[in-house]
Amino acid sequence: MLLDFMALSIIVGILRRGKFKNLAEIPLKKVEIIFLSFIIRYIPLFMKSSFKEFFSEYMLLISVTSYVLLLYGLCSNWHLKPMRLVALGVLLNFLAIIASGGKMPVSLWAVDAAGLEEFKSDLFNPDYPYHVAMTSTTRLKIFGDIIPLPRPYPRPKVFSIGDLLMAIGVFFLVQEAMLKKKSLSDKIEKKN
Repeated sequence: MLLDFMALSIIVGILRRGKFKNLAEIPLKKVEIIFLSFIIRYIPLFMKSSFKEFFSEYMLLISVTSYVLLLYGLCSNWHLKPMRLVALGVLLNFLAIIASGGKMPVSLWAVDAAGLEEFKSDLFNPDYPYHVAMTSTTRLKIFGDIIPLPRPYPRPKVFSIGDLLMAIGVFFLVQEAMLKKKSLSDKIEKKN
C-alpha cells in the first residue's frame, strides 16, 4: 500500500506542477538505519527452506529489532512533520505485531471481502514469516490488517490503520517536497 501511495503522491505532485527533483532534497536523517531495518525485516523472504525454519522460530526477535531500528530512524526525522504520522503508523503496526508473536494479525473477514481467498493458506502456515490469521484470542485486533481494499482497485489488499497513517504521511511528505519553492534543506538551515 505504501508504494501505491508513493506513486499516487508523485502523480498528484506532478499534476499540481510540483518538481520531481525536489524529492532528492528532502533532508532525511538516518536513512541507512531505515534501510537496515527493511533488510532485517525482509531477509527471511530470500532465504532457502533450511533457513526459513530458523527465521520462523526467531520472527519475534527479528520483528522487534527491525521495528525498533525503523522507529529510531523515523523519529530522527521528527523535523519533517509528515514523518510523525509515518512513525505513528509504524508504531501501531509494531504493537499489533508484537502482540501476535512477531506477525501481523489479519482479519479473515477482510481477506474474504478483498477477494484474497488464496492468501488464507499463508495465514495458517506457521512458517510464513509476516502474517497470521486473526482469532478470538488475538490482542490489539484494531491495529491489525482489518481494512479490505477489493476490486476494482487493481491490486486488492488488506491493510491496517497503521498502514493508512503511514501512507497519508508519505503522501503529505511528497506533496510538501514537490511543491516547495525553496528546498526543505534550505529551510532547515535557516532555522539552525
